[in-house]
Amino acid sequence: MSAVSDRDGISSNEWAMGWQFRGACRGEESALFFAPNYFERKQQKDAREARAKSICARCPVRAECLEYALRIREPHGIWGGQNEFERRALLRGRGERLQAG
Repeated sequence: MSAVSDRDGISSNEWAMGWQFRGACRGEESALFFAPNYFERKQQKDAREARAKSICARCPVRAECLEYALRIREPHGIWGGQNEFERRALLRGRGERLQAG
């Protein structure tokens, strides 16, 4: 299988065999990490995010996950223990913007 590079120079092989396979979230309920497709009350959202972040807290690749989400400007979900609003704040602190879409 040949490796194909994305715009950031990471090969598809590197991505396929990289940090994400060591993530504590693997095999966990993925719904915890992303908003449902129905209205979620603030209390429900806070509880869901707290559960997801507790998984991230014990993750050996938390830093890599967060940096990946920041680099690709991931607009949804919990990545590296941070939700989309927290990641936007990190990017603003770096002088960068999270662009939707």
